[in-house]
Amino acid sequence: MTLAAERLADGFAQFVVAARELERSYVALKARADAVDGELRAANASLQQALAERDAVFAALPIGVCELRADGRAVRRNVAAERLCGEARRHGVELEAAAAGEVACGAVAVLVRRVPLPDGELVLLEDRSAVQRLQREVHRLDRLAGLSELALGIAHDVKNPLNGVQGFAALLERSDDPAQMRRFAGKIVQGVKQVDDIVKSLLAFARPERLRGRAATVAAAVAEAAATVGIPEVRVQLAGDRDARVEADALVRVLANLLRNALEAAPAVKLSLQAAVAGDRLELIVEDDGPGVPAHVGGRAFEPFLSTKERGTGLGLPLCVRVLACLGGDIALLNPGEPGARFRIRMPLHADAPAGAHEAST
Repeated sequence: MTLAAERLADGFAQFVVAARELERSYVALKARADAVDGELRAANASLQQALAERDAVFAALPIGVCELRADGRAVRRNVAAERLCGEARRHGVELEAAAAGEVACGAVAVLVRRVPLPDGELVLLEDRSAVQRLQREVHRLDRLAGLSELALGIAHDVKNPLNGVQGFAALLERSDDPAQMRRFAGKIVQGVKQVDDIVKSLLAFARPERLRGRAATVAAAVAEAAATVGIPEVRVQLAGDRDARVEADALVRVLANLLRNALEAAPAVKLSLQAAVAGDRLELIVEDDGPGVPAHVGGRAFEPFLSTKERGTGLGLPLCVRVLACLGGDIALLNPGEPGARFRIRMPLHADAPAGAHEAST
């Protein structure tokens, strides 16, 4: 064989080997391509399922969801969003452009929240109408429960003195002894006064806003409350901002209740009061040396008709709460279960209090 023929045969053999290798590579590549194609089909099916699930969840959400692009164009809304946006448009409101917060759309109140996205934002719309209806219903039921409790308390507290009045009236009718008749009449007057006190307390509890308008210094209010209750001034010590001017009738009513409770708990009670002014508000600490408020009562001390006294109406401390709340103030028991009750009263100064009127007296 010539050299040229040998080279040609050798080249052909190499070509055959390369072709077979290429064929094997092609087969392997095709198998790999088929496998990748299968993986892509599976991934695509999974993605389609995930998108379908997302769309189903998106559509079924109880709150409205609007997807906006950066230019404000809406690209997606769920059923709830379509309903709320349609209701709002009938009242001239565009919820998708509304600022975050509660928006009134006729009888519907919608809470708008905005969540930023990389290329736009989500607008979340929550229909608050049902929640508001439930809140109103709960408030109505609370009021009915309160009225029921109030009626039971009134009936209980009025029934006792009325029974006494009825009994002594019957004895008075049968008696011919002038001395006994005077005694029975006195008992009747006492019972009627008890009923009158209950009615007055209820009226003050229902309309505490009437206890405002008259200005006086803290010192004058404390003196008036002590005189109302019948505690000698020497047993009531006031320190601090004595000349701060406050709503006199309101503070006198609150202090009279606290002083009366202290006096009934300990007839020889002594009280100390510390007044301090911060800005336009007064803080008054009232402390006595009596037995204090029992621990089991302390947490409920301001509930209506709760009383540890035999003839108490249970309206004194709740009245204090109501009176102060009408002024923007409050009252708190600082030491339940400890000897010597200590209360903190906070209330605004009177509107006509001149600058510097709260300087402490020397």
